[in-house]
Amino acid sequence: MSGLLGLGSCQMEVDPNDVQKNLDLMARQVKLIKYYSPWVKLAVTPELCFQGASGFEKKAREIPNSITEFCSQVAKDNNIYLIPGSIYEKQGDDIYNASPVFDDKGDMIEIYRKMYPWRPHEKTVSGNKTLVFDIPDIGRIGLCNCYDLWFPELIRDLVFKGALIILIPTAAGTQDRAQEIILARAAAIQNQCFIVSVNGAGSGGKGESLIADPEGNIVQKAGQRNENLIAMIDLDAVRLSRDYGIAGVSRPLASFFHEKHRFDYQSQPFEKSAVYGENKLEKTE
Repeated sequence: MSGLLGLGSCQMEVDPNDVQKNLDLMARQVKLIKYYSPWVKLAVTPELCFQGASGFEKKAREIPNSITEFCSQVAKDNNIYLIPGSIYEKQGDDIYNASPVFDDKGDMIEIYRKMYPWRPHEKTVSGNKTLVFDIPDIGRIGLCNCYDLWFPELIRDLVFKGALIILIPTAAGTQDRAQEIILARAAAIQNQCFIVSVNGAGSGGKGESLIADPEGNIVQKAGQRNENLIAMIDLDAVRLSRDYGIAGVSRPLASFFHEKHRFDYQSQPFEKSAVYGENKLEKTE
């Protein structure tokens, strides 16, 4: 494998009332990325960047649908792998926050369903499995969604399954975006992998998308309006960091897997833990 991944991250201003306007903006931004950097092989856009976050009951559709068909054509026309943020997916009576994955032929090869909706505000059903996929001759990609970043077990599971870079479509418009940026960098350090957090802008989020390397350094960071981050990511940097240590010293991932002990929460129901009862965590339901 070459280990080189041409990456395009499209930070978009979202109009929650005009799906086609948002789709057209995404298509233009991807086209610009390929015009200036034809070596880009993968593009990713923010969470719910076509439909907006509110009114999910009316916006949810079965997959495939007209949105996924449009995204499929964009992937095919530009010869890229495309993760078009996420859309509301209807399955019977359930609605998921779902992220489809398209390959460079326009085929939908995977769908990730957000495992940690932002409770109590996000009412979608939780997905029940993590997702990694391979880009041939390049490497393995992990995918999660916005609030998922706040759960280190989920990120660690993606790394356990071989992810060298983790993509996180996001729609963070609240004041804790500052903390989320710290979490993205910390996740990169703890797992010695690349982290890409691509946020919406305008009504779709506060922007400040970023790419962090396996030592937590910011490779690129956006402002708060429409902006593309374009980078050639050397996934061999992940292997070097894991082999020789962060700053040539610490190897947290190797240390984690070297030790044989397990924590209580890995085998016991969470409801039986002290933290659950003492902090009345049922209030988040």
